[in-house]
Amino acid sequence: MIDLNNADPQSVKALTRLREPGNEAVLRLLRSELEAAKQKLVYAGDMALIHRLQGRAEAFEDLLRAAEESAEVQRN
Repeated sequence: MIDLNNADPQSVKALTRLREPGNEAVLRLLRSELEAAKQKLVYAGDMALIHRLQGRAEAFEDLLRAAEESAEVQRN
């Protein structure tokens, strides 16, 4: 999980900019990669692969969540 309260203001601002018009493609890409990782998890049989895919999915979820929450942090 990305702790935005401890992130530097420049990082928070960059995450906030992801939600601005014109940057939808980046968010779509992150969502697409998250869904792809989840799909691969369904069929993965090797525990090492499962752990890597779980980490990948978690990273994309964290980035998407941070982009959503960055606007709240920046206002405070």
